[in-house]
Amino acid sequence: MQDKRTNIYLSVFILLIILCLESCYPVTTFSESAYSQAVRLKVESLELIGKAVENYSGYSAQVDSLNHNLKLAYEYAKGRPGNEIIENQWEIMLNPDRNLIGGFLRIWKEDLKLSPQFVSEAQSVIGSAFDTIIGLESGKIKSTDLPDGQTVKSEEN
Repeated sequence: MQDKRTNIYLSVFILLIILCLESCYPVTTFSESAYSQAVRLKVESLELIGKAVENYSGYSAQVDSLNHNLKLAYEYAKGRPGNEIIENQWEIMLNPDRNLIGGFLRIWKEDLKLSPQFVSEAQSVIGSAFDTIIGLESGKIKSTDLPDGQTVKSEEN
């Protein structure tokens, strides 16, 4: 009987420790600015990708501007505590050795013009990757959805 009671107390104690540790983990709430930024960059990226059937040289300034804005979004995501998943998604998105926007822009610069089929497929794949980032952000807890008395520090609070 004593062993059974000890096991119950030990289980409750471990559960309490886990709950305490989870409550100390920083939770990032929904960020309207991160969401808007991702949506804007998706539209901007897909429009520019559509131009890749034309010569790169006519769009190099737009590519530079887009790359700058994408890096800003990555740095914003990186600076938010508890936001590692979205930060990792941005890293994949920007990597010039991968098959998302970073790789696409590198290939366009190297090849100067891309086929309509390649461009169309890239738009689909890159659009889906942006949707992942947008969905991850929109699925976060909104500060207004927290239980009474509970607050989470957010850059919008």
